[in-house]
Amino acid sequence: MQGYNQPGAQYGQGQDQYAQQGYGQGEQGAQYGEQGYGQGYTQQYGYNQAQGYPSQPYDTKSQPQPQPQPQPQPQPQPEPGYNTPSVGQVTNQMSNMNVASQPYGGQEGYYNQGYPAQQGGYPSAQQGGYPAQGQQGGAQVGAQQGGLGQGYGGQGMQETSQVPSAVPDYVHVCDPNQFSLTAAALPSHTNTANRANVPLGVVLQPLAETESEVPVINFGAIGVVRCKNCRAYMNPYVQWTEGGAHWRCNLCASMNETASGYYSPMDNMGRRADLAKRPELIHSTVEIVATPHYMIRAPMPWYGKIFSWGCVARVCSGISAALDDLPGGKRTMVGAITYDSTVHFYSFRGGTKLRTHVLPDLEDIFLPEPRGLLVNLAEERKGFEYFLENLPQMFAETKEIEAALGPALEAAYEVMKPVGGKLSVFASTLPSIGKGRLTNRDDPTKLGKPDEHKLLLAADGYYKDLAFRLSHVQISVDVYLFSRLYTDVATLNDLAKYTGGATHHYPNYYDLEDGFDLHRLLVHSLTRQQGWEAVIRVRVGQGYMVTDFFGNFRLRSTDLLTVPCIDSDKSFALQLGLTEKGVTTPTVSVQSALLYTTSFGERRIRVHTICVPVTTITTHIYRTIHAPSIGALVLKQAIAMVTKASFDKSREHVRKTLTALIRSYSYTESTYSHAQQLKLPESLAAIPLMCLGLLKHEALRDKNVTSDQRASVHALMYPMGVSQIEISLRPRLLPIHQLDGKTMPQELELTAADVDSTSALLLDNGSRFLIRVGSRVDSKWVNSIFATTESKALVLRELDESTTSVDLERVHQILDSIRTPFHKGLRVIREGGGEEIHFFSGLIQDRSVGEQSLAEYMQFILRR
Repeated sequence: MQGYNQPGAQYGQGQDQYAQQGYGQGEQGAQYGEQGYGQGYTQQYGYNQAQGYPSQPYDTKSQPQPQPQPQPQPQPQPEPGYNTPSVGQVTNQMSNMNVASQPYGGQEGYYNQGYPAQQGGYPSAQQGGYPAQGQQGGAQVGAQQGGLGQGYGGQGMQETSQVPSAVPDYVHVCDPNQFSLTAAALPSHTNTANRANVPLGVVLQPLAETESEVPVINFGAIGVVRCKNCRAYMNPYVQWTEGGAHWRCNLCASMNETASGYYSPMDNMGRRADLAKRPELIHSTVEIVATPHYMIRAPMPWYGKIFSWGCVARVCSGISAALDDLPGGKRTMVGAITYDSTVHFYSFRGGTKLRTHVLPDLEDIFLPEPRGLLVNLAEERKGFEYFLENLPQMFAETKEIEAALGPALEAAYEVMKPVGGKLSVFASTLPSIGKGRLTNRDDPTKLGKPDEHKLLLAADGYYKDLAFRLSHVQISVDVYLFSRLYTDVATLNDLAKYTGGATHHYPNYYDLEDGFDLHRLLVHSLTRQQGWEAVIRVRVGQGYMVTDFFGNFRLRSTDLLTVPCIDSDKSFALQLGLTEKGVTTPTVSVQSALLYTTSFGERRIRVHTICVPVTTITTHIYRTIHAPSIGALVLKQAIAMVTKASFDKSREHVRKTLTALIRSYSYTESTYSHAQQLKLPESLAAIPLMCLGLLKHEALRDKNVTSDQRASVHALMYPMGVSQIEISLRPRLLPIHQLDGKTMPQELELTAADVDSTSALLLDNGSRFLIRVGSRVDSKWVNSIFATTESKALVLRELDESTTSVDLERVHQILDSIRTPFHKGLRVIREGGGEEIHFFSGLIQDRSVGEQSLAEYMQFILRR
């Protein structure tokens, strides 16, 4: 079977200790502190304006010779295989709406969102979703499309001065999947920001897998090199002066003396002579080996399990399959607790001689023995595997209906608090006894009403308070819910939300359909890259400030995020704002620092730094917009606003934010003309469809979504990364009835106009596959791909050694190339069947109940 790959879109298994002073530990939890954090700008200084700051360090004493212009480098070619479409390709998908690509003035490759595409191993514009260098796409909504009586048009983005580059030609930039701004040229003052109406923020997924390895830096005896004032880390954008004896911080502008062990003379280009030997000066993303004072203890990777009854066999098989690949090797420790109306502890010492302790008193939680509840997996693997093999049968005949989840969590807290770790909770019914008892508070009459959002508020504060206690001792919680009835996902999600975990909801779990997906998710969740005892701080340059945070974490201080366990899938968004003074320098920098402990006990600091130009020209900002980051930021803002305000205000926030952006572009660029068309640059082409995708998504739409379903979608998407959110908001529609086995089929527009009876179409929204089979599709092909159940439903055939159908292999190749660990199930729908509504609801370009079509929305945007 031939394999396929996806450049620029990876799925699968693939930080900053602020303790220069004041680091300590109290009440079983690590405390992180730092003094001297701040920003000050006390003296004026010059910049090398001709070459752009800080592309060349400027030394007022040595006066280096001008730096030669970098020679254009060939664009990296995509690898063969199935290529995930980027945002830039949205324009091509809208060909029926008169989409064209218009070049604007500027030399080839002059600027690429602040992320040079030429750097080897880093995403190009085509791979990473950034506008192609020196190009401007245009989305033209014509007068004849979608029933519009008249259109609007103009000249597209006007030619203005080029956006200056803020990145030296030798610097490798951050992968946008790990760290990206919503625009790679930022407004310098509030009035420019108000004219542009671009949401300002940064999206951070620090451990996201990339094609390039992150350089590891060990400063040794020198110690970690940081700014003495704002505590920023050494990076490629600092400015060297006095022949390298001092350096100016690119975030706070403070002068720092170069440590004797870090000094290097400057060459005739004004660069350090040891530049090639200093990865932190040529890579915007590095990982620093922390010195001992950044760590109090070497935490042990610890995986705890709490089981209720239901799906136990599948869960146990998934855990068993992951044991060989658990991060931490011989340091990994494991333990398990089960519960019904009582709490059960298990001691794994002694091989297959499993000992069970039952704790009937739910009010007085204590550990039945000091050792044996938490064991080293390498030493006691035989006993743990015996437990996983026999657990499904141990309570197979139980008639217990009560669920003491709260007491079981309290017991896990007592077991885990000495070491911290990852706690996985599996629940198949609403907690009904002991601490944390919940009742069915679902009220379908409130759905679609002004107070619907109250159903998404936690029933009480118990689980949030418990999450704070768990976070304090470095325990992160993943929650898996399987009840067919009301589960109160909104309340139980607090366990994951405030501990850096995740919540996964299977409301109608059926093992034959969902078992494989659950197994895959469990293996991925347990074996992906993990960081332990993590804290995150994001610093921004003068003139900007962080105004809000979004994601699963606990905010320990005004800007310090605590994440007991961070993994490669966790993402955070930060909203940025301008200070009253604004930016007085040619560039502004943003730096994130994640301090974490690897699974092998080494303390690391993963640092990402972005440096971009500031401008008063809104065209520069529009050219460098990164639509996927805007979508991620606005989605997280909208989810947070639901519980803080209401669904109506959240939906209005989405409409106003994205509509204001397009309207401001049209005003600023004067794109109206008698041609009766609106041209959007490629960087903005995806915004209208993204807005409709948000408003029609289960997360925000106001029809036919239960409170549990809504809460589970919020829980899933709130910590999502940019690439996952992009496909969730703008699903892909692929024809699969004529595959050649070599190339990815061209995406179709998300409209019923591209759906007919002669095609079989795959709709992928990032969490579920839907296949619609037309009534006139060749029956031989249908029979080779699908089997028919007793109820006449179609199901996809599995691949096995006896498979002879090339077409079936090709369909599975497509699915495998785009499937993520978070996909849940595949549904096959016949044309004319009652389930077609689920398929057509994903065609977001068409009108739906309560929401406009894309053509109607574009007309609405242009209405003054």
